[in-house]
Amino acid sequence: MRRSALSIETRPVARQSLRPVIERGPTELQQLQKRTSHEKLLEAGRQSFAELSYAGTTIDHIVSRAAVNRSTFYRHFDSKFALAQDLYTHFWPLLFSEYERLSSADPSAAEIEEWVGHLLVFYRANKPLYLTLGQIPLLEPEGAEWEEKVRLEVIARLGRTIPAFRRTSSPAESSSELRVKTRMWMLQFEHAVFRLAFREEGPDTPALLKFVIDDMRRFIREEAGPV
Repeated sequence: MRRSALSIETRPVARQSLRPVIERGPTELQQLQKRTSHEKLLEAGRQSFAELSYAGTTIDHIVSRAAVNRSTFYRHFDSKFALAQDLYTHFWPLLFSEYERLSSADPSAAEIEEWVGHLLVFYRANKPLYLTLGQIPLLEPEGAEWEEKVRLEVIARLGRTIPAFRRTSSPAESSSELRVKTRMWMLQFEHAVFRLAFREEGPDTPALLKFVIDDMRRFIREEAGPV
């Protein structure tokens, strides 16, 4: 029997092996390099702020110390302030933990003194960050608001155990007068602890420490609200 050749129309069409297109993101090496650059910039910023002060540090100082170029800096941060904000995100949880050490609702003078002692050790261990923190609100347009948000968080953390601070953070219990009193007390407390931590001890140091303790006890008791 004679076989007839298949026409083009009837000849089976060979199937093409189509491989799905896989969109690939950054490689693990690229991600590692990005993380490494980010961390190098943060460390370079921290060192530069400590050595040159925040005001004296430029982006050129940071990129030079990190051994990267300016374009790499701007891939990670919009500004020097943005780098500082990122740097402090690692610091705030440590600070909040120190404030949460005061776990009594009505702490005694001895408890406050012990707590302040821990706080002074923490301040001294992080001196460059505290000195930088004092400059940022004066130099950056958004710095004061940024600092105030942290201060309010500290008050909220104290309020987890101490009624006077809880009332300040509570919409139901707070008032403008109480909020102002608490913030003014907090500013005074921060200033006094800063002096105790970083100024040389002198004849007035014991009196300043006693003032801090007594003033905190007074505030806690006066603003505790109805029993």
